[in-house]
Amino acid sequence: MSEEDPTLLARILGRLAYEFTLLQPLLPTYTHLLLSALFPIYAGAHASLSRPSSAAKPASKKKKRKLALTDSDSDSEDEEEEEHKMEGLAPSDAIIMPLFAGATLAGLYFLIKWLEDPGILNKVLNAYFAVFGVFSVGRLVADGLDVGHRLIFPRRYVRGGRLWRVDGRGKVVRAVKVGDGKDGEKEEGKEGDLVRTPLPGFLAGIPLPESVREYLWKDRAMPTQKWTLRVYLHRIFAGTLRIGAHGVVGSIIGLAAVLYFNLVDKPWYLTNLMGFGFSYGALQLMSPTTFGTGSAILGALFFYDVYFVFYT
Repeated sequence: MSEEDPTLLARILGRLAYEFTLLQPLLPTYTHLLLSALFPIYAGAHASLSRPSSAAKPASKKKKRKLALTDSDSDSEDEEEEEHKMEGLAPSDAIIMPLFAGATLAGLYFLIKWLEDPGILNKVLNAYFAVFGVFSVGRLVADGLDVGHRLIFPRRYVRGGRLWRVDGRGKVVRAVKVGDGKDGEKEEGKEGDLVRTPLPGFLAGIPLPESVREYLWKDRAMPTQKWTLRVYLHRIFAGTLRIGAHGVVGSIIGLAAVLYFNLVDKPWYLTNLMGFGFSYGALQLMSPTTFGTGSAILGALFFYDVYFVFYT
């Protein structure tokens, strides 16, 4: 009895299995490339979110102080929103950006030919990227620590089917009910509706000694406690910088990463970290404004890459 030929479906499935076997060793690489491209875009876009122009203006500092003094339940540790100046891109930038990038690349080429030794130019570019890398990586790490800190110590959380609001000023967490009072919340007055630890959820039920609770309250308030650095150069530069504990940690990590990258070795994980930092910082400085403008710019840069990177 002759063996029957495989059906069309069986041949298709067999071909797919064969192609998947060939592709399987490359799946970790492709997954890494995809996540590496999406992570800085999502993180940078989320960090660049700001108050819409149509929203109500925030209260002034004097008004906030008065509200904090008159309202004993207000959380005085709420951070003030930082204002980020972002450059909006116009449709004409879809033409200008590739032209500027091409002119810069051509200028670097002729500069290297004129110097006859690219070592000097490499040192200048490495110094530039080192300075920018410290700030970008430091900002990325500091913001990551801020997000992690807010997950551990949220301002509001739900436990036992009730909403709980953290009062950092009084170092208590109060149960509230929705629908009454300021901002749709009315606080309960019973002692059973108070929690003395800033830990959220089921962690609030863990009995802790007074010293540990005091340390946790201090740790919760730590990101809002910032130092102000003022830099002034006569008729040249004047600026103010507010930095907290997370910013200090981020700056140290950024400086260590850049020093190791430039003086010791260039491993792939440090290359990715610096790339994430550059992308994260750049997305907070400029906005494509509209979907059409962003698509036009990316399309123009695609042809720029084809010509200036691959063809030339």
